[in-house]
Amino acid sequence: MNKSSNPEGVPLIMAVSGPLKLIGKDGRDTWRPTLEDINRRTYDYLKLNRASGFIDGNVAPYMMLVGFDGSLAMPALPEFAEPGKALKIFNRVFFEMLLGGIYTEGAAPSDICSGWLFNTGYTRLHGGRSRNTALHFALRDKTASISDNIVLLDRKPITLAALERAIKRGRNILSKSEPISHEVALAGTTHYVAGALAEALTCLWTCVEQLVSKIWRDEVEAKAHGDSIPNRSSFLKDYRVWTTSARIELLFQKEILRVETYRYLNEARKARNEFIHRGDQPDLDEVTAALSAMFHLLSACATKFKSVNLLDKTCKEVIARCVIRPRSNDEKLEPSYWRDMARVPGEAQFEGKFKPFDLKLRPISEIDPNYEKKALRKGTRGSG
Repeated sequence: MNKSSNPEGVPLIMAVSGPLKLIGKDGRDTWRPTLEDINRRTYDYLKLNRASGFIDGNVAPYMMLVGFDGSLAMPALPEFAEPGKALKIFNRVFFEMLLGGIYTEGAAPSDICSGWLFNTGYTRLHGGRSRNTALHFALRDKTASISDNIVLLDRKPITLAALERAIKRGRNILSKSEPISHEVALAGTTHYVAGALAEALTCLWTCVEQLVSKIWRDEVEAKAHGDSIPNRSSFLKDYRVWTTSARIELLFQKEILRVETYRYLNEARKARNEFIHRGDQPDLDEVTAALSAMFHLLSACATKFKSVNLLDKTCKEVIARCVIRPRSNDEKLEPSYWRDMARVPGEAQFEGKFKPFDLKLRPISEIDPNYEKKALRKGTRGSG
């Protein structure tokens, strides 16, 4: 076997998540490709394959490797090889990033792949079956399409130090909110942004129940444990009596939960029950209430109930990124870069021959003569 086929280095387990995040070694580690670089694929692809440093990834005594392209990696050791083990570790770090102020989505099982760390400080990403892993591989390899390459333009790297600060802050918040499932919470925010409302509500409400249970144990059960009333402690632990809704009500009456939080919880609980028992799909406002309730409870736990607004900025960013959220005129974006599309028959710019296909379409008014009147009435009600 020749030397090039057996390079020196370390096998890796790697993870990527959306959106693309560039992580620089420091403030001097810049990224400034031009539009021409992007179109001609002459950008610095080597930097996308380079490691930027190490962070504490909750895998002591090992460190977690951070790539310039935002990928995370651990040594491919047997203790990380169990299905779901690596995913859980990576998603905890991603959730800590989110709580710490760096927006990220969760990694799916298909976002986990193998890799190799060369002794030169560069990595090779192998495999992966997701859109995210395919994008990272193509950007590193200079084989991405022009439409995909554009994600590299005007992107400012986050410094490794800033990443470490965000993770430390998020880890501190998360440590005061255990045993919330960070994977489920991150899945909830990721589904919310994607507009998958039923999935988001299921995950977010699960985390709400976990947080309510924690607050109940700390503020009700623990404080009743020391009295001399027989069986009171076991009574307060009886979930058949103290359901989540009953716990929320008592915590509110004890002024542990605030009015705004109670409103969010009430709206989200009703939507969750209607979805579970009747199959009614939740609407955006209801799932936003569940999202807001989760961040309120996380904030309350982290501040010992002094504030429910600690994570308002994070919550607002998640809400702002939701793909189905209605946009106001002020929020409509003007394109900074564009390219012409391949034209199709029916567009004024199309040139060339084509074979027409007669769909034999009929006006809706022929099928429903009252359609225009009904549409007009509906539009009038909507505008009022």
